[in-house]
Amino acid sequence: MSMRLQSGRVLKLDEVVQQGSALDGKAVRTIGKLVQLNPVSSTAVLSGSDGSRLTVSTRLVEPFPYRLHSLIQLIGEMEVTGGGECVIVPRVARCVDGLDVRLHNEALGVWRQFLEKQQMQQQQQDENDELPSDIFDM
Repeated sequence: MSMRLQSGRVLKLDEVVQQGSALDGKAVRTIGKLVQLNPVSSTAVLSGSDGSRLTVSTRLVEPFPYRLHSLIQLIGEMEVTGGGECVIVPRVARCVDGLDVRLHNEALGVWRQFLEKQQMQQQQQDENDELPSDIFDM
């Protein structure tokens, strides 16, 4: 039996925090600055450029070798704890120090516009395919 992992939906850290429990069980990919690290409890905290904060469970990526204030990219599943806190449990973590976050966010916006345009075109194509063929017979 093969287990298929979901690809991580690319979200800015503030979007992950805003969507919160709606992302429970979903795979996400996000970037943030490492502002806290607690190896004893296998937790860390990432901060976004707007000040939003996201708790990270590092249990699947131990040892967590990153330094405070490093820019970290995570791909993993969101969980809601018993206390209602949203936590990301990454299966992949990597340091992306040197990444131009402003340019990354700009590219993300362009990519989303492209996907939206493609989705609209696909919907129009599907609607045209659903038209009865006899309407063209006159």
